[in-house]
Amino acid sequence: KEQDDRSVLCKKGDPNYQMLTKKVFVDLPNHEAAEKRAEHGLAKKRRAKIFCLVYTIEKNHHTIPAIKETWGKKCDGFMVASTKTDRELGTVNIPHEGKEEYNNIWQKVRSMWSYVYDNYYEKYDWFHIGGDDLYLIVENLRLYLESEEIQLASNGGHYLPNGSEETQTPLFLGRRFAEGGNMDRIFISGGSGYTMNKATLKTLVVDGFPTCFPHKHTFSEDVMVANCLRKRNILPYDTKDEAGGERYMPFAPGHHLNYLPPPNPKDDWYSNYSINCKWGIDHCAAKSVAFHYIKGDLMRRMYAILYHYC
Repeated sequence: KEQDDRSVLCKKGDPNYQMLTKKVFVDLPNHEAAEKRAEHGLAKKRRAKIFCLVYTIEKNHHTIPAIKETWGKKCDGFMVASTKTDRELGTVNIPHEGKEEYNNIWQKVRSMWSYVYDNYYEKYDWFHIGGDDLYLIVENLRLYLESEEIQLASNGGHYLPNGSEETQTPLFLGRRFAEGGNMDRIFISGGSGYTMNKATLKTLVVDGFPTCFPHKHTFSEDVMVANCLRKRNILPYDTKDEAGGERYMPFAPGHHLNYLPPPNPKDDWYSNYSINCKWGIDHCAAKSVAFHYIKGDLMRRMYAILYHYC
């Protein structure tokens, strides 16, 4: 049976396998080197601590074991916000205004971020949120957050932080979309999630939530978060790599390999919302950090391919 499971996990040739073997990879050499430097006190600063937050509902609790077996355990902190607390699974019931329904995710996310701010703000450097079909490549995300580019941006672009700073520039990272193709209304796609530093989390919860659509009921929490932050001059950061590849993906790897926009990009919402994208194998950054629409079997399969179990 183990051999049968392995043959299913490691089946070759399909678009997901191609994208994860021809382009996307986990940067394990640099990750392991950074771990060793930190372990032996050779690093200038400790490694970035990442808190990962997943939202779900009780009927979808069956999706959580695959997350915990694969990428969830690689986060420094991990929590699942749900409608029922289950200590074994790591789910926490977080009440919110209004019904528990798709059309009210904004209220759910407001409560989740408030809970995280109250309980975890001091313990972590970065906070990433996504649904129960998110796949996060944590090693790549951590290396990206520790990169000179992001460190410089978090310090206002003036010079690299040395640890003595008392202020931080808010950073809001993820896959940028232009709402309806409008470049004045850029938001971050909620599918692959978004990553915030402490300054952004604090601004959102303390300054934003009390007055920013406090009682609105809508599914478009990603648009709402971007609106609240935009009012405070925090805009989505362009997270493409140096080759123009996207790091945060709103679909599965194979979808991005095969997708091509129609002759008129405005005819498809995805190409209409996308900003200066490359398509096909060049769409995904080699060191991608997140994918969306990844269910349990594909989650375990991606893990097996990315970490060389195949």
